[in-house]
Amino acid sequence: MKTVKLILLLMLTDMVVAQDGSILPGQKKAIMTMAQSSGYSTEQWNSYLIQEYGKGMDDLSRNEGAEIIMAFQSGTIAMRSTPVKRIGLETASLLEPGMKKLFHFQDGTIRNGEIVSIEDDLVALRTTSGTFKIPSDQFLSETADITNKRGELFKGIVLGETIEEFIIRTSYGDAIIQKRDIRTMKRYHGGVLDKKSEDRRKFYQGEAQLLNIFMDPTAFPLIGNTFYLSGLSLGYGLTDRFMLTTKFGSNFSGDLNLHPRIRFYHRKSAEKEVAATWGFGIHRSFNINSIIAKYSHAINLTDIDDNVKTLEQSDFDADDIVKRSAENTLYAETFLVFSSRSVNPTGRGKMGWSAGAKVSNAFVNRSTWLKNSIANPDSSYDLSWSSDVKYKVPFRCWLSLEYDLRTNLKFVGSAWIDNGYKTTKLSQTIGDYLGTDGTPAFSLDSPRGEASMIDFDFGMLYAVNDNFRVGVHFQQPYIDFYWEFFEF
Repeated sequence: MKTVKLILLLMLTDMVVAQDGSILPGQKKAIMTMAQSSGYSTEQWNSYLIQEYGKGMDDLSRNEGAEIIMAFQSGTIAMRSTPVKRIGLETASLLEPGMKKLFHFQDGTIRNGEIVSIEDDLVALRTTSGTFKIPSDQFLSETADITNKRGELFKGIVLGETIEEFIIRTSYGDAIIQKRDIRTMKRYHGGVLDKKSEDRRKFYQGEAQLLNIFMDPTAFPLIGNTFYLSGLSLGYGLTDRFMLTTKFGSNFSGDLNLHPRIRFYHRKSAEKEVAATWGFGIHRSFNINSIIAKYSHAINLTDIDDNVKTLEQSDFDADDIVKRSAENTLYAETFLVFSSRSVNPTGRGKMGWSAGAKVSNAFVNRSTWLKNSIANPDSSYDLSWSSDVKYKVPFRCWLSLEYDLRTNLKFVGSAWIDNGYKTTKLSQTIGDYLGTDGTPAFSLDSPRGEASMIDFDFGMLYAVNDNFRVGVHFQQPYIDFYWEFFEF
């Protein structure tokens, strides 16, 4: 008898405790079955719970679950043949195939998709989760009041939205408004002001283009009225098609220089962007030592026994072999690059590539720069430029890639053919950058290293915030930084 009483007491205790816990799986199953039998869709039922209990199904208690089951059984929760609506919200006055954006609905749900068709007031909405047929009166209206930086005001229905632009149907036609041009914006869903702040432009994840990948430019210039600073140069975007940069390390040593970049071809859609850019650079007084150092592997040192080694393989520096009479030279370079960028097939971020070629006048008058011979305690050497055909013209060709791993993290890689490229260790690169190797500071033109005409590099680029990036990769300069000031 005592055993039976104890069992009953334990069962009663368990029942009491159980009522205070989370809803049971069996209760959830029973509730959803009765809700569907009463004409509720999953979205409508969730909306009902939010209105009546302030929470979703998974957050209900066991007591609340039992209460709902009893309400269904007693008929307190009536059958519904029409969707649950939030009272007072405006329905969409305009729905048409091709509209692509975030759609807001009467039951409080939000779906990102594209309208593919409308038949008998049923809208076929294609999303990543599938295609849904939704009654047209369940779509909330979406309107916006947008003022751009030029003071223009646009009011109308939001037809579409990408990460870069809005499409607004105004009383006078459709307007495409770039997010980076927005000064103020008010957005309404169902006639109610959306108090969420709009991200006009993110530096990472696709909206701001990479100007360079490692040492090579892309075809995407700076946005107009934007300033940037990197470890080797600074620049300013005068328009969306034209920008100027300068290598400040050369300027510090008296070599004033400008590098204009002009985008002459551009095509852009919501899914893809392509561009072609031509650029050139001119230095009024380029340091000859820098050219000698960069192409040290193309300068031969021949001893009295006709043994040949290159300047890069010797202990001499550029200053040791240049004639005292040799003056700094006018230096010019030009490049052409084509870039393409598109939405990742997964829908997360973007991916892109750039292909380009560059030539310069670095070898003009080079035969007049070198001493005839040079000596050290061990031997004497005759100096000459290599006659190899690959050193006739300074050139570089490259193919670079970028891939968004996350909104703030990019994978970047590049492969190239460059008759002036040498690999250097980190310690050598630091000395080269600081100018302790006899070449100008804030430049990468060391006479040391190992010639590598065909090579590649890859690494990561991290956006610390909306306007500052840092990068790490496996070839010089090993560490990059890029600081951009919007609306400078």
